[in-house]
Amino acid sequence: MAVECVTDKAETIYAEALALQKNEREALVRLLAPHGEGWTDPEIEKAWLAEVERREKEYAEGRMELIPAEEVFRELRKIVAE
Repeated sequence: MAVECVTDKAETIYAEALALQKNEREALVRLLAPHGEGWTDPEIEKAWLAEVERREKEYAEGRMELIPAEEVFRELRKIVAE
C-alpha cells in the first residue's frame, strides 16, 4: 500500500480486505465510510450541501415532485433489463 504512516496492523488488515469477495469488500467500505475523517473534499461537500438546499427549496416551493423509491427502482430495473 502506498500510504505513508501505515502500521503493520493496517497493512495486514488491508491485505485481508483485498482477499475478501467483492460484495464483502463493498460491505466493509460501507461500514467504515461513516468513520473516516477527512475522506471527502471540502469543495465537494460544499457543492453537495448547496445541491441539497436547492432541492429542498424547490420542493418547499412546489416546483419539484417526489417520486417514490420503489417506482424509481422499478424503472431502473426495466432500463437495465433492456
